[in-house]
Amino acid sequence: METIKEEVYFSPGLDEATGEIPEKLTNDIILHSVTQNNKEVLRGLTAALLMVPEDTVTDVELLNPIDYRDFADKKMILDIKALINRSSIVNVELQMVLTTDSRWWINRSLLYLCRTFDNVEAGREYSEALPSVQVCIVPKDMFSDAPPEFYAKYMLMNDRNGHIYTRDFSLRVLYLNHTDLATETDKKNGLDFWAKAFLATTWEELKSLAKESSVFREVAESMYTVNADVSQRSMAEAHRKFVESYENMEGALARIKQRVEEEQQKAESEHQKAEAARRRAEAAEAEVRALKEELSRYK
Repeated sequence: METIKEEVYFSPGLDEATGEIPEKLTNDIILHSVTQNNKEVLRGLTAALLMVPEDTVTDVELLNPIDYRDFADKKMILDIKALINRSSIVNVELQMVLTTDSRWWINRSLLYLCRTFDNVEAGREYSEALPSVQVCIVPKDMFSDAPPEFYAKYMLMNDRNGHIYTRDFSLRVLYLNHTDLATETDKKNGLDFWAKAFLATTWEELKSLAKESSVFREVAESMYTVNADVSQRSMAEAHRKFVESYENMEGALARIKQRVEEEQQKAESEHQKAEAARRRAEAAEAEVRALKEELSRYK
């Protein structure tokens, strides 16, 4: 990550911007627009997520640009698929609506990775498949049985001896709620700064980051440009409201599911109690019959 040592100057609009950022970097449309319109931002983000120095990413190409003039579907897929140095592919997906142990999201992230790795053209050799990385950026822990981590990396390996099957097919998760757990390697690659950029809610926070690195100056300028564009900001706002509505629905469904499970457990508990009482009654009746039989012998 290139550190800025000279005094930083912003465009007049950004320089005067204060207070809350209307549509933040955690908005899919904002992130996609910022990376689509600024190659340096795309290069900086992908280099950090791949944990390689920025200067080693000499060529980066967005493989799924979006024409926002035709934007209509609030549910459209807004992942970022980038070709790195014409030799590997990284797919970045924001998932701000997440329930712990969500089978839906776990399977979706795997499907994204499989689709990305399926990049061999007809007639070519399988050995020519480009290494693929799926990166999920999430706001909280994905698994209830995993220790907290800032940046988790997964790949196929032998569960007995740890031998790695391949390094060309991997999945990574950036946990925005665990910036305090960033390792020295994470910090060296600027991942903690990117997490702070995603978490920034005010222009002051974003400009403070911009003073530390040239790529974040580009992020701040691009975010200001998108937010200042009435059309793009309106689309971003519509998408955010859709996500928020979906999140509220997910939360309501989760609460209903929990109540149903609690009622089922209660019913099962009552059933077990009734069954135990029935068995005790049967046992008592059996004892009475046995006593009667015993007494009949003396008649």
